[in-house]
Amino acid sequence: MSDALPIKPPKEAIDFFRKKGYKTSFSWQELWHEEHAYSFTVAKAMRADILQDIRTAMDEAIASGQTFKQFRENLEPTLADKGWWGRKVVLDPQTGEKKLVQLGSPRRLKTIYHTNIRSAYAAGSWQRIERTKRTRPYLRYVAVQDERTREQHKRWHNIILPVDHPFWSKHYPPNGWGCRCVIQQLSKRDLDRRGLKITAETKIPRDTKNFTNKTTGEITKVPVGISPGFDFNVGKARLKALVPPPVNRPLDIPYHGAPPKVEMPPPRKLAKNALYVDGLQERQYLNKFMREFDKDAKDTVFIDKIGEPTMISADLFKTSSGNLKIMRDMRHQYLGLLAKTIKDPDEIWHVWEEYPKGRMTLRKKYLARFEVDGEPVNGFVLFDTSENGWSGVTTFKPDKIEYLLKQRAGALVYRRENR
Repeated sequence: MSDALPIKPPKEAIDFFRKKGYKTSFSWQELWHEEHAYSFTVAKAMRADILQDIRTAMDEAIASGQTFKQFRENLEPTLADKGWWGRKVVLDPQTGEKKLVQLGSPRRLKTIYHTNIRSAYAAGSWQRIERTKRTRPYLRYVAVQDERTREQHKRWHNIILPVDHPFWSKHYPPNGWGCRCVIQQLSKRDLDRRGLKITAETKIPRDTKNFTNKTTGEITKVPVGISPGFDFNVGKARLKALVPPPVNRPLDIPYHGAPPKVEMPPPRKLAKNALYVDGLQERQYLNKFMREFDKDAKDTVFIDKIGEPTMISADLFKTSSGNLKIMRDMRHQYLGLLAKTIKDPDEIWHVWEEYPKGRMTLRKKYLARFEVDGEPVNGFVLFDTSENGWSGVTTFKPDKIEYLLKQRAGALVYRRENR
């Protein structure tokens, strides 16, 4: 069986992939079972732009029927230019530890390509199976009979069972990384003509093994022969998730993530002169803040700690009606610390949130804690995705630490080292 895609992919396969939301993860075990049908993820692709680059290339590959060679040639230079290539030390967002991990590589791209394509085609095929099961009520497991195929998968070759049999809830391919098995849908006439028989219940494999998810600690039973995380029917899971996506954004479910397992870095101690003095006009305070990023106090693009370009402008300090709000709640004194929150934050988080109502938006939150002349000061800056990249929404000094800690949700993409 060829590894190449059909020239004309079915519409259902393209729709399946395009309806996936985004989900950043450090380990492949953070995204489990049916979550794969809802979210597009690449382990250790913690930056939104990297995930977008890979997704865009994958979308084009599925829609146009690209070979792996074409997919790799289109994507590899982009990932290499952005530094997502080879072995590097990166932050594990769940533990706060730095680890030497494999980012982009030809082998990883091949895994990404084949896993996503075969899952998309499998999900699309299941929709057609459900539509036609009245006239073609049987499914046949077909394994490639060569040296690359797992021995267990070869033993499943020619298993024939009704579409609604529980066996297909776990054994519907793909059943592991690089699995090339497929399903063939048959009618009663097909069985009779080819001399095929329905598999007896006593012949159906039921052996399982325990698998411990190192990320969550959860122990699950996985059928022998199926790779952990693949023991689900991607087509059934997709049918559960077929809801209209928000306008102009192919996202079904936002990602809030598990509570962080690591505490924020301790507050940084600063002298009182870290605060801006009283007595200036509102526009003067704005210019003073802007000069922290541009000597001429003009709108500028700042490259933050995770390498993402972020627009710094007066919009951070404007109300919905366009008026400046710098003098509100003595905010003007803390503009220097808010600039430091962007330039040298304690943490940066990515999270999907419903804003405005009815539309999911990817947001980036910068958090920082300071201690100025013995008094605690918290910094919070919020950016949203826009057509031009990250654009500022607001920045202010939360009075209560509880508010700041509540913002620690989603994917932790940066954490300052204690120093």
